[in-house]
Amino acid sequence: MAEIAQKLGVASSTVSRALRGDPRISAEMRQRVETLAKNAGYRPNPLVSALMANRRRRGGGGEVDVIALVTNYGGRENWRAKDVCRWEYDGIVSRAAALGFRVEIFPFGEYGCDADRLIATLRARGIRGVLLGFSRDEALQAPFCTEGFAVAGLSAYFRSTIVDRANFHGFYNVQLALEQMRRLGYRRPALVVPDLNNQISNNLWSGAFLDWQLRLPVGDRCEPYIPNDAEERGQFYAWLDANRPDSLLVYKVPVRRFLVKRGVLVPDNIGVAYLYRTADEMGAAAGIDGNLSAVGSAALDLVVEKLNANLTNIGSCPKEVLIKGFWRDGSTLPPLVKSLAEKSRGQTRRRESSTVTQSFVRPVRRRSRVPRIERSFSKNTPEPHSANNQSLEMKSTNARARHFLVEAADRAKARRQS
Repeated sequence: MAEIAQKLGVASSTVSRALRGDPRISAEMRQRVETLAKNAGYRPNPLVSALMANRRRRGGGGEVDVIALVTNYGGRENWRAKDVCRWEYDGIVSRAAALGFRVEIFPFGEYGCDADRLIATLRARGIRGVLLGFSRDEALQAPFCTEGFAVAGLSAYFRSTIVDRANFHGFYNVQLALEQMRRLGYRRPALVVPDLNNQISNNLWSGAFLDWQLRLPVGDRCEPYIPNDAEERGQFYAWLDANRPDSLLVYKVPVRRFLVKRGVLVPDNIGVAYLYRTADEMGAAAGIDGNLSAVGSAALDLVVEKLNANLTNIGSCPKEVLIKGFWRDGSTLPPLVKSLAEKSRGQTRRRESSTVTQSFVRPVRRRSRVPRIERSFSKNTPEPHSANNQSLEMKSTNARARHFLVEAADRAKARRQS
């Protein structure tokens, strides 16, 4: 850097900032520095870069140790009422603290939904790390300008902005749940999710379910229930009657309330599992633990990775980190395997009982084709079925057979001679 600074007639700090893509250095100077560095064979050392980034965070200008969490949820704290958001936020904060950062929330609504005002505030405070998360009302139609910022996205929030993202593994989680439901003995599980949430998952939920259906026997297949209005009860009843599933994999559709009004009991008449259990459902309901705090941690890692590597623009190939969930058993989906086994044992017992009953019925004696040999037995003669008597009968039969063969051979010889 000293050599490049001497050739350009600038300070070494200017060269350092230019190589990091610092927006405070003009684009022309950054280009000149990069050209000289490339000609000189300059290669960044990632370990040194990480060390210097840590030193800059602690002693440099601006709030470089702050990562901005930009939200667009129609209010500063509304998203905290949602379990999924709280779990992801806990993961974000805990991971930031472990890496020496702190998280500050920037609600988009407080800036009049003006992206330029928000970006100007972040630049004025020297904040370069941005995590886009917790959006519901997509008032921001234009993508967030990432120039000069290390930006990553949480889940499917701010979908209009193309950035690296961390998300739950929707395809894996659905198929994991269906596998566990089949393991418990349910033959016709069905997916029940709102259309909006299925779209937020990039349609991975419905895709995973339909892929799973192709592996089932035709008689065990069901159509998914993906309504536009999750509160439409009549549509749910019509689907239920048409498909007759024995278990449901549910997200955000009030199926328990619908089933109670229909007189269908859970789990006596139908099993229910939840794709992402709420705090109230944990401990009682069966379903997927989405490991959502790990999703938040992974999203924070993407921002820090970009800060350390000084990547402040959208790459040509954005990546997505997918976090797998875990299955949890619960009382809403009791195993049917035990009852099926008992039914099998009952059928076995009935077959055994039938066999015992038939053993007392005298079998029909079939007439033997072997000529019977008349014998008289005295009181001291063994019973006809004894081993000695069977041997005598066999010898007598063999003798008669040899006699018949000899006579047949004699007759054939006589015919040839004549």
